[in-house]
Amino acid sequence: MKLKKATALLLAGVMTFSLAGCGGQNTSGDSSGDTASASSEAAGTEAVEESPAASDTAAADSGEVPTLTMFIDETWWPYDTWEGAIPEEFENRLGVNIEVIRAADNNQLSLMVASGDMPDIICSYRYQYLADSQVCYPLNELQEQYPEVDFEVDPVYQFVNQAADGNFYTIGCGFSPSYEYDEWPEILTEGSGFMYRQDIADELGLEFNTLEDLDAAFEAVHQAYPDMITLSFNSSHKFNWLLQQMGLKGNSYYEAEDGTLQWWLRQDGLLDYYKKVNEWYRKGYLTAENFAYQSEDDTKEICVGGQVFANFGYDNHADNYNTAIAANGDDFSFSLVTNELGENATAFDTTSGGGRGLYITRSCQNVEAAYRTLAYAYSDEGMKLLLWGIEGEDYTLNDEGYPTFNYDFQGDNSVLQPRGLKYWGWISHNGIVTSIAEATSESQTAEDRKNLTAHVNRNPVIGMIRFEVDSDEANIDAKLSEMVSNQQTNIFMAESEEACEEAFNTMIEQAEQIGMSTLEEYGNASYPELKAQYDELIAAHAAE
Repeated sequence: MKLKKATALLLAGVMTFSLAGCGGQNTSGDSSGDTASASSEAAGTEAVEESPAASDTAAADSGEVPTLTMFIDETWWPYDTWEGAIPEEFENRLGVNIEVIRAADNNQLSLMVASGDMPDIICSYRYQYLADSQVCYPLNELQEQYPEVDFEVDPVYQFVNQAADGNFYTIGCGFSPSYEYDEWPEILTEGSGFMYRQDIADELGLEFNTLEDLDAAFEAVHQAYPDMITLSFNSSHKFNWLLQQMGLKGNSYYEAEDGTLQWWLRQDGLLDYYKKVNEWYRKGYLTAENFAYQSEDDTKEICVGGQVFANFGYDNHADNYNTAIAANGDDFSFSLVTNELGENATAFDTTSGGGRGLYITRSCQNVEAAYRTLAYAYSDEGMKLLLWGIEGEDYTLNDEGYPTFNYDFQGDNSVLQPRGLKYWGWISHNGIVTSIAEATSESQTAEDRKNLTAHVNRNPVIGMIRFEVDSDEANIDAKLSEMVSNQQTNIFMAESEEACEEAFNTMIEQAEQIGMSTLEEYGNASYPELKAQYDELIAAHAAE
């Protein structure tokens, strides 16, 4: 069959992925999605040239509405069925039926690809498994096959999603080039969040104006409420908000002052970050149990249950948790710190063409229908339908083109799921559609994102540094990820400041032994050329 030549390579990749955990997540264990992922150009394989048209003809002649299967490669995905007014409207506009399969575990995709038994469409952040002509159809080739389908892709989007073979197989979510951002003055940037119980803060006279205020607040709450958990953190996002406030990355490469790429573990100030978290743990603000949490729901449960004063998570968690608290009939709420408290606060946006993307597999039974589906999902109309809802029913546009919702966009899933709102938009949205979604909102989340926008550092070229499957670099990256995930817990939970520093130094030494410098050499071998090409495309657009 078509995938036979790639099977051995991909089976070998399963072991690599098992070591890497969530391959699209960062090596610190924080789920920012800001990592260099691995690409999968199989050495010695040949591109499949068989035309998809023949398999499409029979379905078209039958007059039946085609059914497409879509695999969502995210175990945490809020919805497990394609249902509700929004998905139904999407199907009606396209004339297709969609059946969704949500991943049961993190190994399902790699085994599926290796076996060759795949659904029609895959939504995944794992570029390294799918951006391969033996596994999926290149979108640029399908454009030639189906020129009647309106699916023009901006050259910059093509470039940042380009695989090693010169093709592009998807359009990663969350990316838009700088010139598109320039067209929308009211941009909101997503980021990590820090929230606290407003009722307790009022009672104790607590304010959060500087990072030092956190220490004073935690001590006051710890003394006044010794039986309460002073501080908790989300298992996915961990302490990303603190990293953000300190101007630090938690994964992948960063660009040094001399223009070269260095691995994130070399950043100045990183030890201070670990020492601060360790200090909070030694003072009893953090519980040992929190470090064992495996689900975001674990933290939400104790926060909504009134057991926690403050929590590190994502920027929409305060609004989201407050919806659940109100539904429980409780009379407390969380306030989000919406101002940046650190002098060097920075939100790094270096995710190449974005995060997860949609891929049409070589197993697809109706390639034309799948291609039309992707074309619409990535269109402006399609993105807004899936992310915002139906215009006139779920939202209206003001004169500037910004939406105003008639529902709580950051509301609890129990509010959003019956209609299928918001989360299906996460399969295809660009940076603009998500960044202007709440430009007119007065929510805490929107206020926080407005303020964070002024501190964004965007560099999509860094995210284009990808490691080939089963290469030395991919194996090093996986081993580094596993080592850091284990060792940083020892740093956070060290019994003294000296032990914390010693554990940190041990982590750096182990990173050197594993091959951190090799990754830096690999990145710097291609970064200057990629950056020059990207800058040339941006300049060419400006000259039009």
